[in-house]
Amino acid sequence: MPAVRTGPKPSKCGVTYFRKGGAVPKKSKGSKICPEGKAWAKRTFDTYPSAYANLAASKYCKDPN
Repeated sequence: MPAVRTGPKPSKCGVTYFRKGGAVPKKSKGSKICPEGKAWAKRTFDTYPSAYANLAASKYCKDPN
């Protein structure tokens, strides 16, 4: 008799992120803040990894003016 597997099926390692409307661009897979926004926040604020600096950086990514 062949061996019977119990448990989850082995899955492929390729992960695809989907939003309403198809595949997500590479920019927003890991972080929501663009690199330009992070650089701007590091120049502008004394302590960058803070909630206030992240909020300002995300707003900078949406409208860099």
